[in-house]
Amino acid sequence: MNKYRHYLSIVFILFPVFLNAQKLDSMLNIYANNYPQEKIHVQLDKKIYRAGETIWFKAYLFTGADPSLLSRNFYAELSDPSGTILQRKAFPVTESSTAGSFDLPKVVNSRHLHFRAYTTWMTNFDTAFYYEKDIRIYDSKLDSAGVVTIVPREAKIQFFPEGGDLVAGVETMVAFKANDQFGLPVTVKGVIQDRAGKELLMFESVHDGMGKFPLTMDKGDSLVAVWKDEQGIEHRTGLPAARPTGVVLRAIPANQKMLFSVARSAEGGPELKRLTIIGHMHQHLVYKARINLDDNFMSGGTIPTGQLPSGVLQLTVFDANMMAVAERVVFVNNHEYLFNPELSVQLKGIARRGKNSLVVNVPDTLKTNMSLAVTDVTADGEFPNDDNIISRLLLTGEIRGHVHDPYFYFSNSADSLLSMLDLVMMTHGWRRIKWEALAKGQLPVIRNPEQDYLAMKVEVLGIDPYKISKDESLNVILSRKDSSTQMMSLPHLSGAKFGVMGLVFFDTVKAFYQFNVNRALSDQSAVTFNTGLLRGARAAKPLSTAFDGWTAEDSAYLRRNKYIQEEEVRAKPVEDQKVKTLAAVTVRGHVKTDAEKLDERYASGMFSGGDAYTYDLVNDPLAAAMQDIFMYLQGKVPGLQITTGQGPGGAPSLSWRGGKPSLYLNEMQVDASQLQNTPVTDIAMVKVFRPGSGVGFGGGSGGTIAVYTKKGGDSKVTDPNIKGLPRAILVGYSMPKEFYSPNYLENSPLNEAEDLRTTLFWKPFLLTDKDSRRVNIDFFNNDISKKLRVVLEGFNEDGKLTHIEQIIQ
Repeated sequence: MNKYRHYLSIVFILFPVFLNAQKLDSMLNIYANNYPQEKIHVQLDKKIYRAGETIWFKAYLFTGADPSLLSRNFYAELSDPSGTILQRKAFPVTESSTAGSFDLPKVVNSRHLHFRAYTTWMTNFDTAFYYEKDIRIYDSKLDSAGVVTIVPREAKIQFFPEGGDLVAGVETMVAFKANDQFGLPVTVKGVIQDRAGKELLMFESVHDGMGKFPLTMDKGDSLVAVWKDEQGIEHRTGLPAARPTGVVLRAIPANQKMLFSVARSAEGGPELKRLTIIGHMHQHLVYKARINLDDNFMSGGTIPTGQLPSGVLQLTVFDANMMAVAERVVFVNNHEYLFNPELSVQLKGIARRGKNSLVVNVPDTLKTNMSLAVTDVTADGEFPNDDNIISRLLLTGEIRGHVHDPYFYFSNSADSLLSMLDLVMMTHGWRRIKWEALAKGQLPVIRNPEQDYLAMKVEVLGIDPYKISKDESLNVILSRKDSSTQMMSLPHLSGAKFGVMGLVFFDTVKAFYQFNVNRALSDQSAVTFNTGLLRGARAAKPLSTAFDGWTAEDSAYLRRNKYIQEEEVRAKPVEDQKVKTLAAVTVRGHVKTDAEKLDERYASGMFSGGDAYTYDLVNDPLAAAMQDIFMYLQGKVPGLQITTGQGPGGAPSLSWRGGKPSLYLNEMQVDASQLQNTPVTDIAMVKVFRPGSGVGFGGGSGGTIAVYTKKGGDSKVTDPNIKGLPRAILVGYSMPKEFYSPNYLENSPLNEAEDLRTTLFWKPFLLTDKDSRRVNIDFFNNDISKKLRVVLEGFNEDGKLTHIEQIIQ
């Protein structure tokens, strides 16, 4: 918000505000404050996948130019070319990000799958701004021949009058875009002819099938473009007709300013003589001026943009009745959006199973949230101008339609690049705000309000609400698949509804319940549970533009993936024989400690193993004497500070290296009071992960404390009444999957298998702060790769972005 307020104070001094537009100003302010628009960038571990592989991803959420603090629930979908959703998952959002994965089936039967992502909040607005990406798939059944597919290109061209319309008698700049059926640009050139066949002007694309030309049409003119594509095939395409009256808006981006002009037709009513032009970014008003065309047909001005954040600026012209008559989007690039971590290779190992060591160092003290992927370049391809966190959050996430090689426009600061990017702005639609509805005071209908993570919403059906006591509450015992339990009390909200919010649990859990006052209620009624996650899934759009084949440029990646697939097939019988041999051999090695056995028994996913302080309370005779788990931990963990709470039962406060540790009970996030009320005699194990460990939601930037209660066989006293209680099955978040990275310095039977991984390393949460600005990363090469790509992306707490690619060879 402050990024815009500072600029607004300057604009309002320079340009007068007039009264009849105050309602529009007020409504725009309501939109900005109450209906912020979220956008998503997703970093995938790589570009090309084989059937049977895992798609790893990290999602970043922004509102405007800042990390989003709005959403808590994130949805990701994988669909086939017909639009049928194959997999749908939900993940919790923390630190404006989340991470997850999709396991591809062994046979895909398609060369493309579609990835779609959105938040609960985004479902209330235009689905055109969901995150959408086509993912390329190598499938041995389809591509075993290694043949490059040659498909005839079908070129088409579209014309876009600047400002929206051609107006009779007024010169208008007309932009055009030519592309084929797959959305790839086509080079074209041609002429504009009138209905008699007379040539009026010539035009030619200047960049990625785009170009522009000035044109003045008269009333009743009918013009056609006669043009040839790259193959020399001639086409004829009609131009839009000119409106008899109207307004033409033109804009020219320049260094730290935007020049604009507004021209009206000679004909037309008085509403076209008194105009208003506004500029807004991310729904924040940043410019406003009055234009008097009583005595002139054209006027113009300059919008200073040096203090604006980089991104899409929309200009809209309103007539005297405050009806929108012209619009134009322009791009402001002040090059202030970057922060620059240092990525260095300390040890290079591109030999078979060689060790590699990287260091990520952030020069400043701001908190950062990043992700890092290391892949085999020869199998994954080289796409240097593909969409990434910078181009997505600044450009493609703000406009409609496909942009070819979007990162190209951020590769340098040359003036030629600025003019090319302006062609993109002129040929892509943008319409987040419906001005007609806004002028009438109509606000968006919020059908799916955002909630605080998972809820436990309970409704009692089939009984009059007045029969439910105001003092009634619902006791619930959550039982997970690993037999761990958690008890909670749901307060009576109103009528027949009970509930709590802010819960985090994974997979499915059983909820055993009992009313506290009138225990017969569960027998007299139907009790329904709802976690608040969006139900069902709307089918995705069929893939109509994805190229279902491989081009000549792709032939190297095709051969590489074909080779890896063949090696996997060749190695499988050998690995199967090794497994049989190992089964017959007695392995004498490391004897597991009681703590390691407990870790295997209790911890799962990201919480299992790892570099953590582990405390075995089952075999600690002194643990039972402690009042609570915080008293037990006090003084045991270096750097962890635990301050006793104020008053009887007051929850303690925790800090570690300036951050606040995240707390988990049976891998469900809780607060300090919930852990404090868990009897120490019920606790089997505590794992304490250092800050920045990558464990927990958001990566555990302040450290993570995971507490596990005892299971059967660990002397835990179980509640005998649970067997007779009614129950419900609740579906939580999708179970996280941990990326496996082998350590070839260890003597492990797992290291005997042939290593053909194309993703060598994946770390979705790479976090730094003022106390831990340096992160060390070690990983091992596979058996075949000689050229590796390292990709680092993320943002800092000021909303600055980074994208770094580095090759190891």
